[in-house]
Amino acid sequence: MLWRVRTTLADRPGILAEIALACGRADVNILALQVFATSPQVTDELVVTAPDGWTDVMVADLFTSAGGTDVSATRVTDTSLSDATTRYLRGVHQVLDEGRDVAEVLNELLATEPPDVADYAGHDDLVLTRRNGAELRISRAVAFTPVERARAQALLSLVNDAGNDIPLITPSPRAAVPVVRQAALTDIEAVSALHERCSVETLYNRYQVPLKMPMTTRMARRLVVPLSGVALLVQVGNDVVGHGVLELIDEAWTFQLIVEDAWQSQGLGTRLMKFAAGRAKQEGAARLTFVTAGSNDKLLRAVGNAGFVARVERHDGNVHITVPLREVRAIAAS
Repeated sequence: MLWRVRTTLADRPGILAEIALACGRADVNILALQVFATSPQVTDELVVTAPDGWTDVMVADLFTSAGGTDVSATRVTDTSLSDATTRYLRGVHQVLDEGRDVAEVLNELLATEPPDVADYAGHDDLVLTRRNGAELRISRAVAFTPVERARAQALLSLVNDAGNDIPLITPSPRAAVPVVRQAALTDIEAVSALHERCSVETLYNRYQVPLKMPMTTRMARRLVVPLSGVALLVQVGNDVVGHGVLELIDEAWTFQLIVEDAWQSQGLGTRLMKFAAGRAKQEGAARLTFVTAGSNDKLLRAVGNAGFVARVERHDGNVHITVPLREVRAIAAS
């Protein structure tokens, strides 16, 4: 299995030899190495293979015991072995010649959506500036190095000069159309902002407990990257106005959602439900259960508006609304 390891080392002769020796003794093979100089220390990124059965914590512990600090270890694919300069040049080509969105390309180049890392302690933000002065914000669990920040801004500036970073035609002033999509790590701030705009009642209906705001970064991360499922969003323009978590819990697929107060009773909850049902069907689910507080009649109406035939049960003061998925069309992951 391939792992990308990021570690900070003392900038002294022989430190890499100590790392290599520890890897050799553990039967861990170093396949690639990048060095990011950050005086008085140095940050190294290595791609290694580890024996079957190794976990991210085991890989991180190996490098920590060999003298590394701030160690992160994430699973990666063979693409991580390709030359960084070549990948960035290819990224420019994809934006200019293939019409790909520059934010999407940068998220791929910077590997912003890896599996969880060992000892996750919060995400780091990279803020880039577009040609029109707008900011492009990219987040990642592993801290960005100054070299990565410079590379990302250089790529954005290059496509800026070609005029591909912003629309050449001003969009019409019509109202933005709601879009339902899967969440990503880059949505952490938008999801947090959504919850801060919600009333106490709306938050209670979703979580069945009083929710303290603002939420922690760890909680926000779990809301966009759940442990055993996916998060779904409703986005209108630049704002996330609805959110839901589709999870497999005790061999049953459940979905809990929230729509901010100003956007309720406009069909957004129903759209989220239909999308969640399609994703659950794609995962092999035969039925899906919506969970909410016992006093939330709006969810019952949204289920009816979605055209579902439902079985309603009460469990510990909450309402569980279970719908069969026989007639639901599966929706593949985007």
